[in-house]
Amino acid sequence: MEHLNLNLNSDSVQSIQKSFDRIAIDLMTNWQLKVNNEFFSFTEIEFYFFKEQIHEDNATHEHNYPEGRWRFHLQGLDITFPATDDSDGGILIRGLKSNNYNVNGPKRVLTAIFINLNSVTNMQQEFGLTPNVKKEQVKIFKTFRQGLSKYPGNDFRDSLYRYYTSLETWDNKHVNNSEKERIRLKSQKVSS
Repeated sequence: MEHLNLNLNSDSVQSIQKSFDRIAIDLMTNWQLKVNNEFFSFTEIEFYFFKEQIHEDNATHEHNYPEGRWRFHLQGLDITFPATDDSDGGILIRGLKSNNYNVNGPKRVLTAIFINLNSVTNMQQEFGLTPNVKKEQVKIFKTFRQGLSKYPGNDFRDSLYRYYTSLETWDNKHVNNSEKERIRLKSQKVSS
């Protein structure tokens, strides 16, 4: 059975960044989120990872989960990297697409997921990653992460750890055109 490869090479900042690129390409190209009968492509994700003395990203939420678990928290939904004595982290799901319906923002992602769950008395729920059989050709870009001004002194605040497929699909009520332009100017295309 296929699985999402979440292995991080955490020997250096550069190897961690290369791992983020590889995982983002894999997740956004080869996987979908299935919520019962609805399939979602990943359109925006954000990486957080802390490793003592190598990558001390203090915006990372400490947790005790193993690799590849769903983790709900106040900001949204993560896919976890394994927690060890000196490291932990995860991938925040910031955007999804189902057919022609786009959802942007981590809390709106949670709303889209819960809308597609069965009734509270129906114990038959399907929720998880499944291989993307469509494998549409997507361009992936990376840019700075959202809302990290409250973490002063974070050396990774402006790192390009936010990956997305298209700014044009983002809701203008939540991300105005000037913010989209700022993101576009600070973005890099990710090689696949």
